[in-house]
Amino acid sequence: MPVKPTEERRAVRVGTSTDDVRRRNLSSVLTLVHRHRSLSRSELTRHTGLSRSTTKDLVEELVARGLAEESPAPSVSQVGRPSPIVRPSNRVLAIAVTPEVDAVTVGVVSLGGTVLDVLRQPTDHIPTPEETVTIAAEAIGTIGRSLHGEQVVTAVGVAVPGLVHGPESVVQLAPNLAWHDVEIGQMLSAATGYPVYAANDANAGAIAEHLFGKHQNADHLIYVNGGPSGIGAGFVVAGGLLEGVAGYAGELGHTYVGGVEQCHCGSIGCLETEVTQAPLARLLTELDSGSGADPFAHTFAERDVVNRQAKSLAIALGNAINMLNPRLIVLGGFLRVFPAFGGTALHEELTRRSMGAPRDLVRVVPATLGADTLMIGAAELAFAPVLLDPGRY
Repeated sequence: MPVKPTEERRAVRVGTSTDDVRRRNLSSVLTLVHRHRSLSRSELTRHTGLSRSTTKDLVEELVARGLAEESPAPSVSQVGRPSPIVRPSNRVLAIAVTPEVDAVTVGVVSLGGTVLDVLRQPTDHIPTPEETVTIAAEAIGTIGRSLHGEQVVTAVGVAVPGLVHGPESVVQLAPNLAWHDVEIGQMLSAATGYPVYAANDANAGAIAEHLFGKHQNADHLIYVNGGPSGIGAGFVVAGGLLEGVAGYAGELGHTYVGGVEQCHCGSIGCLETEVTQAPLARLLTELDSGSGADPFAHTFAERDVVNRQAKSLAIALGNAINMLNPRLIVLGGFLRVFPAFGGTALHEELTRRSMGAPRDLVRVVPATLGADTLMIGAAELAFAPVLLDPGRY
């Protein structure tokens, strides 16, 4: 989000009403509860700088609106009354949709980034926008019928592997899906009746790993996602998402790394023509099984493929390190195999492809949210209006 000039910021503050102040305070408290998943009321007071009585009133309003839950603190030996624990409620839900070349996946996510259910519908061909909307709408209907009590869906977030114009939720180009100028937000909203917000899948993944991943010092982060539809990246700079003018930033998969194969985007030698999922499928299954990663327990051909692809990946990552000076590079999707099975080749090639000073500051790690990364990131799009103005819900 662009920063307003000093004069405009000052003008916004002048004449601010009590309602505006309360709205911002409610937003601050709910956002903290959502992103930390569990905070004591005293911790909320400390984080926000509000008085204890104000924090108590705000929490009580969030509880009354079904956005938060409060429970007694665990019994401990201390002087004074323990501060109650505040957690996100599971009454307000978001729907997450991720179209791929071989499936459409729909998930339901509660506040706090907790994935409650996932429905994956495989397809025997690349789904068209219309087919994607039909599959997603049917899955959303199924989810709606399974809700209980006072659970409500607030909105739908869609994570698309391509160039997405965020403000209008329009897919300008998803080359591997062969989508061009698709108004996916409007189409899915008409089919479901819910507000729909769309973004690039790697941008959604970057936000998920930044907010909910088990990473330290994640305010300067590059998330690189590898899936059936290719490779994309999301850049978190100083705690905010680097989107570009129209939300198109992060197409690391379409940077040149060598090779002669033509990419779906029309260029030659893109990263995603040299680093692909199919040859790594068995290694990814082995990694996800939890049996441990032994790079020497595989055939020469398998090790050769991993090392060759790791070197291509390192070329793109080296350029990103030189340009953005991140502290953390998180590899998601099938790219998680490289730290486990191709770490040496990746490190050696990064040494050749990046400058020493920024490279020494960066860690390359696998994503910690696993298959839930894109679900959580897409849901974050849907939760954004709730977090901005909880009083409307």
